[in-house]
Amino acid sequence: MARPVGSKSKNAILKAVETLIATQGVNAISLHDIALAAHLSQGTVYYHYETKDDIIFDIIVKHIDALKQEYIEWLARHETDLTSDRFFEVLFYKGVKLFNRAKMHIFLINECMSDNPQLKTKFIEKYREWQAALLVGVKRVFSSHPDPEAIAHITLLLLDGMIVQEVLGTPPFDQKRLLDVMKHLGGNL
Repeated sequence: MARPVGSKSKNAILKAVETLIATQGVNAISLHDIALAAHLSQGTVYYHYETKDDIIFDIIVKHIDALKQEYIEWLARHETDLTSDRFFEVLFYKGVKLFNRAKMHIFLINECMSDNPQLKTKFIEKYREWQAALLVGVKRVFSSHPDPEAIAHITLLLLDGMIVQEVLGTPPFDQKRLLDVMKHLGGNL
């Protein structure tokens, strides 16, 4: 299992793996590749992680926790001025473009869909935490709506779909049109 967090070498490993996943995918990299990319010995990598799956566990935690933390901090900064327009605009932009996490998100989901039930369980656990955090914001913005969970679910479906489209490089849907539709729905919710 992974050693405690906080060391420079462990952070270098995680950063190297994120870069390798974004460029090569999870299956194409080995612990040797990771050691080379992190400019560390294989022994140092093995000191922190026994397997590549252990590293992927930490990447999943880091990936979703960072997304969730940014979102929670953003909600806190906009305690008094959060409108449905701004909520959807920022959420869609940050969720897909600004954090540049789309490719990592897809690679992690792909890895979790493989024959690795432990990774899948970890990803589902962290994804549910993200869903719960998203629901907090939806409840604030749509406080009078009888079913904020449905709004949060639709929002998450849109985000996930936009991420897939971003990674596939499909012609983007006009984000302004999408925001206009969501704003209209928000006004009718």
